[in-house]
Amino acid sequence: MSRETGAFEVRQEQDSIAGGRLVKIAVLAIMVGVIGVVFSTILLETNTGGIRGHLPGGASPRSAGSAIAEVAQTPLFGPAEGLSLRRRQRDELSRYRWVDRDAGLVAIPIERAMDLVSEGSR
Repeated sequence: MSRETGAFEVRQEQDSIAGGRLVKIAVLAIMVGVIGVVFSTILLETNTGGIRGHLPGGASPRSAGSAIAEVAQTPLFGPAEGLSLRRRQRDELSRYRWVDRDAGLVAIPIERAMDLVSEGSR
């Protein structure tokens, strides 16, 4: 604020980045990362007997076979259940029915609805 007028003085700030401070922060971040990797490697070496060593209990690691094994998972629905579900869904989409009789809301077959939509767009 200037003393004579009592108004605030507007100044442009310097348009630059403090390069030295930015370099210090980058070096610090790299050092923290390197220390973390070294520390985790030391922990892994002491807890497992070495990264490339044997597994605990004296067993050595084995490589995976070259053939891909079958998926050991059963389907959620049996074939008959899936087919009957699909048949019920198709029946639901291909018939007229009341959705809300009081509101006058009716479901119509999907094929008829698509025809009506295409006729309306012409």
